[in-house]
Amino acid sequence: MKWERKIMNRLHVMFVMLIILFSVPSAMAITVDGVRGVGEWDENWAYAQYNASSYNPYASFGDRMVVRQGVYNNPVDLVTDEWNDIDPKDDSGGDFDESMAVNGVAATDYSSGLDVSKIYGHYDPINDILYGMTEVYGIPGDGDGNGEIYSEEPADGDTTAGPAGSGIGLTESWVIRIIQVSTGDSSLILVNANAWTVSSSVGMTNSDVYAHLTSDHFNVANPDDLPKSVYEISISDFSTFYDVSPGEVLAVEVLSGSSGDSSVGEDTAVVFIEIPNPEIHIEKATNGVDADTYEEAPELSLGQDVTWTYVVTNTGNVPLADVEVTDDQGVIPVFQGGDTDGDGLLDLTETWTYEAEGTAECGDYENVADVVGYYGVIPVTDDDPSHYVVSCEPDIDIEKSTNGFDADFPSGPAIEVGETITWKYVVTNTGDAALTNIVVVDDVIGTIGNDKITDKADGDDVLEIGEEWTYIVTDTLEECTPLYKNTGNVTGEAVDDGTVVTDEDPSHYHCKSVVPTLTPVGILAMIGALGILGMVTLRRRD
Repeated sequence: MKWERKIMNRLHVMFVMLIILFSVPSAMAITVDGVRGVGEWDENWAYAQYNASSYNPYASFGDRMVVRQGVYNNPVDLVTDEWNDIDPKDDSGGDFDESMAVNGVAATDYSSGLDVSKIYGHYDPINDILYGMTEVYGIPGDGDGNGEIYSEEPADGDTTAGPAGSGIGLTESWVIRIIQVSTGDSSLILVNANAWTVSSSVGMTNSDVYAHLTSDHFNVANPDDLPKSVYEISISDFSTFYDVSPGEVLAVEVLSGSSGDSSVGEDTAVVFIEIPNPEIHIEKATNGVDADTYEEAPELSLGQDVTWTYVVTNTGNVPLADVEVTDDQGVIPVFQGGDTDGDGLLDLTETWTYEAEGTAECGDYENVADVVGYYGVIPVTDDDPSHYVVSCEPDIDIEKSTNGFDADFPSGPAIEVGETITWKYVVTNTGDAALTNIVVVDDVIGTIGNDKITDKADGDDVLEIGEEWTYIVTDTLEECTPLYKNTGNVTGEAVDDGTVVTDEDPSHYHCKSVVPTLTPVGILAMIGALGILGMVTLRRRD
């Protein structure tokens, strides 16, 4: 059944994914040291305010990113909130400059100083580690705005700046919240005063998290060339706390802000890591009818044009490559269209259509469409049957003749003793269904074997519609029979449903007695004999 095939396909995908997870080396070594090293983080894993051109929602194995600004509250927000691929311009308010960040400077000159620049996320399924990195405009710990965080002095009312070397001010915080979207389970990692505390509904503790904060600074005099704060974390044995099976979604929310900042929500961004769940679906129709079963099948006439339509959709969460559609009855589905962006990948938003054509045959007809697509080296498949019905009436005819005479009725041709008798049996498919297992029997002679066939059209063992087979049997008349009759009988079976059809036809002949041939001498002798016989008869009367 189709649901059983889907289960087996699902198990096959998961098995292949496990093989990949435990056989492919990690694509990148990530060091949690507060520095975004060269080649250490893939741009395609990032959400960035100004480089959205490099944004790729379908990143390397294990990642898919969807981002918005604003606080993530619960799994319902995944549906109800408005999403953005890039940070909305001036989300911190019309009076703020989005390009600059510093704490303790007039709001009319700069943004809040706490906006998230980029978010990077990556789940390493081989080592079972979740990595995260955030780049933030400015350094929340630089309370006095002098470009460094080692000698914090109160400035512009920031009287609660952190101690020298803290790396982050006492009123500033960096918060990560990791949520299992399907359940709402979450862990909150709060970094404050260069330390962190973890509160978790899934059992995660401080010892399970490693975090590092940068000590880079920025130059207020050159706001277009600002190094940014880099915060990194790693969580080992991640699957101990969260479900990372195919299709599961993890929301990672990042806040970088001040406890005294009333608009801290504007400094929040969310990245979603969706575990790959490759799936594909095919729907096949016959002359526009889905026809998964014979009960739904359209009724066609023999020889009618048939068009099979194959509609392929991506029901997973990642694009699929090398999509191929086949049909088990040998027809060749031809791609009609649907690759809207022309990239050769079956995207989530695309529907690909194929068509094949044929001619309706007798009986109950089924063919099954199969489709395969690939996510990396992982194949995903689906199949779908379709049917049609053609009601046909199989029939067969046999015509028997004797020495060229149909002779259905007595007395047929006259044949003398010693002459050759030729019986001819012509078998014709007079129905609208191909026939097989053709057997010809004569009620006197017995079975007429295929070695007696002298004409068999295309030479196969199927008596096609309108096709004729001819059998010839010869014999010599050895004894005179006044009237002779024999009957030819034929049976066959319809190829499509095994219906047995039969027909018979008689033929006759009669035997002609041998009359002696008289020569002229013989005739005279016979006349003389008759004369003598007559004279003898007359004398006796006297």
